[in-house]
Amino acid sequence: MISIIKDIHEDSSLVKLFQELHDSLPKGTATLERTDNNDGTIIRLVPSNPSAAQFGAHTEYAGFIDVFFGSGTTFELENRDDNKLLDLVRRLGLAVISGKCEERFGLLGVRGQIHLDGERGYRCTHYFYPHLFPKTVHYEAYSHGTTKSSL
Repeated sequence: MISIIKDIHEDSSLVKLFQELHDSLPKGTATLERTDNNDGTIIRLVPSNPSAAQFGAHTEYAGFIDVFFGSGTTFELENRDDNKLLDLVRRLGLAVISGKCEERFGLLGVRGQIHLDGERGYRCTHYFYPHLFPKTVHYEAYSHGTTKSSL
């Protein structure tokens, strides 16, 4: 069941974080979608700019969050301190919203990377996603008013 979130009455810290990210954007820049099933909660920001990357997260257990962006690059994050984990998800989300991410589609796989200011980038490679013509997609910011320095 996928629903567009209009008003959240949920105690989940991850859902609140995504609501804050959504509320910080100019109106109409992105929609917030949520799916609840027996595998946990999936929540994502879908930008109205088709050249920007979606950003989302999946959580089923405390201390574990799968973060994804673009065509499906996924990072598995684990931390015993939920506050540090949520802070990392926030920073990754702000970077994707700002257009600081890319995916390289190769012959046998895809490598996605999110660039964080002053730190190493978060990079992940998934194999067995073949593409006949390799390419790199540099995603844009969610809106023209959302610059890399404004977030």
